[in-house]
Amino acid sequence: MKKKLLKIALFLPILGFSYEMNFNKSFSKNVNSDILVSNVNITVVKQDEKSVNSEIEKFNNFLKNTKYITIENMNYNLTPKYEYVNNKSIFKGYIGDSRFSIKSEDATNINKFLNDLVELKDSLKSNDLKLNISNLSWELSNKLQNKVIDELRLESLIWVENYARELSQKVSKKCEVKNVNINEDYGYITPKNRMLSVSMDSVSTSFINTDISPLNSEQNIKINTNYILDCK
Repeated sequence: MKKKLLKIALFLPILGFSYEMNFNKSFSKNVNSDILVSNVNITVVKQDEKSVNSEIEKFNNFLKNTKYITIENMNYNLTPKYEYVNNKSIFKGYIGDSRFSIKSEDATNINKFLNDLVELKDSLKSNDLKLNISNLSWELSNKLQNKVIDELRLESLIWVENYARELSQKVSKKCEVKNVNINEDYGYITPKNRMLSVSMDSVSTSFINTDISPLNSEQNIKINTNYILDCK
């Protein structure tokens, strides 16, 4: 009788054995960027302040009438220009510097805007006017980024529920999800897109009339998830 009781006592810890699983898993999705962005810089150098402002105002009117793209972060500075000759500062006029950024979901609209901008610049026939376009590249909008992250969160939750059911069958225990921690500091890999930076002070309109938008390659968005499962 004592031997039987001993055998039962030895089996009880095994039958009641439970364990906790703690592991990580990543979820990712490849998406195309949806916003084409660029920075524009217009520089005017004239002898007097009025002439500089008059030239810049022509571009401002053009920007005000442009409704098919987003124009933001506009900034204008007017500063005196000096040259040093024989250790003396000589006044040479004024420099007007207008900067802004442009963006659109449609690359055609960006190309149209740049075409129109260069045509305006050429129509002024001024040697004191410089137009610079830089960092033309594709980016992920916050809207698309958040949408993909929400999809990945849902995918991670569905996956772990299915995994817990499958694990329960294989180990003959009831495995339940105890905790899920999704890393909010997600990251996405920025592709090496072709980025355009060009000074337009000597570029002809025939050049800008071509499609200068960079290739829109895929970006990989990823979240890291930590799971804790309790099996008993």
